[in-house]
Amino acid sequence: MKLSDLISGGKNRVEILPPDPPCAAINAEYFQADESSNFGLLINQSGGVISEGIVRLLGSTRDTDFRDINMFNIKFGGNGYIILGDDIFGGIFALNTGLLPECPGNIIYLSPDTLEFEDLGIKFSGLFGFLANGDIRGFYGLFPDELFTKCTAMNAGFNQVLSFYPPQWSKEFREGNPDVRAIDVYEHYKMIFTQQ
Repeated sequence: MKLSDLISGGKNRVEILPPDPPCAAINAEYFQADESSNFGLLINQSGGVISEGIVRLLGSTRDTDFRDINMFNIKFGGNGYIILGDDIFGGIFALNTGLLPECPGNIIYLSPDTLEFEDLGIKFSGLFGFLANGDIRGFYGLFPDELFTKCTAMNAGFNQVLSFYPPQWSKEFREGNPDVRAIDVYEHYKMIFTQQ
């Protein structure tokens, strides 16, 4: 099975970044994930995945313009979940390995407006389906159309997220026109996990 068979050819614009083979071998061993699983396909066959320029999954790479899934999880991963990627709005996608005991193996999402992980009710196959054909705009229903368009036009890089003031969890964000700027993704993760 090829990762491209699962996430390419849908209605969404999806880019699969090339993997670094030595990194892929290390990561596959570390996570005990071979190509018989969807997680293994992500690790072994990509250096990352980008859907609609909004959702980014991590892969196996040495390219500093992107992020290696193993190295990034050593820095920011936690007990009970593996960080799979994020979006330009600061949300984090993860694989639940025990953080939410009622839904093991599901994809969970840390929303920047709640700062808590929630169950998306899908497995890896559902995540790949979302990347290929999902209603990505609808997933971010919190954002008014004008703000959503403004954010996507900023073309945030793989190692950037958008920072909002007032922040997304505030009443003022929902009532007004927030200031938006791109920040380094590492800075964002440090802030998110400090606030939890």
